[in-house]
Amino acid sequence: MNRRGFALLAVLWVIAALAGIVGLGVGLMRVESIGSSNRLRLERARWGAEACLAIAQARWVDHRLTDTATIDLGRTTACQWRVDDPTARVNANTTSAAMLVSLGLPVAVVESLVAHRPYQDTAELRSRLGPDSGLESLLTVDGPGTVNLNAASPAVLRAIPGMGPEAVERLAEFARLGRPVSSLDQLVSVATGERSALLAHYADLSSLVTFAPAQLVITATGRVGDEEPHATVEELVVPLPDRLAVIRRRLW
Repeated sequence: MNRRGFALLAVLWVIAALAGIVGLGVGLMRVESIGSSNRLRLERARWGAEACLAIAQARWVDHRLTDTATIDLGRTTACQWRVDDPTARVNANTTSAAMLVSLGLPVAVVESLVAHRPYQDTAELRSRLGPDSGLESLLTVDGPGTVNLNAASPAVLRAIPGMGPEAVERLAEFARLGRPVSSLDQLVSVATGERSALLAHYADLSSLVTFAPAQLVITATGRVGDEEPHATVEELVVPLPDRLAVIRRRLW
């Protein structure tokens, strides 16, 4: 090959190398652009979640807080919240082994649950229960350990000492009428057929049950369009007349 041929080959190699470098640079710029776009979207999603919590606070003060809501914040940004009453479930960290058995958990599972307490979150609790237990909806790791009789499911109510079918039905009837039972004495007076059993467990019930939520868990999620990423903020709050007092906050 003569010098002209070598020169031409060298030029072609240089052109190919430059094209590769330019292509790599464009690819890196594209990746960086996508990364910047995702970060911006995540920040907007976090703002949306925080906005939802602020709206939920305002609606609580106005006595208009609903269990769920979706808010359009404009410019494709939206948020939604969910309010859960942890006292509608049984606290797996504090309840007795006997009550866990009354929920329908096998004795061996109950012994394992009790031995590994406390649990930090429901995911940790779920891993101990196993994927097929079907009972995680009845349990929580939040709340003070009391059970809200006006919010708990029949399965939870039946597991409470002294609570029989009549008492459970009276609670359901009052809830349907929009007039929830307000005290243990009222429940005793309306569940006449089970009055003796309720009075026999009155002391235990006084420390175990409540008739309004002592705490609430508000989970707010913000998103931009239908794409990932989205942001979630969870707050454990104490409901006070003029505000929701935050006692724990998680972000992911």
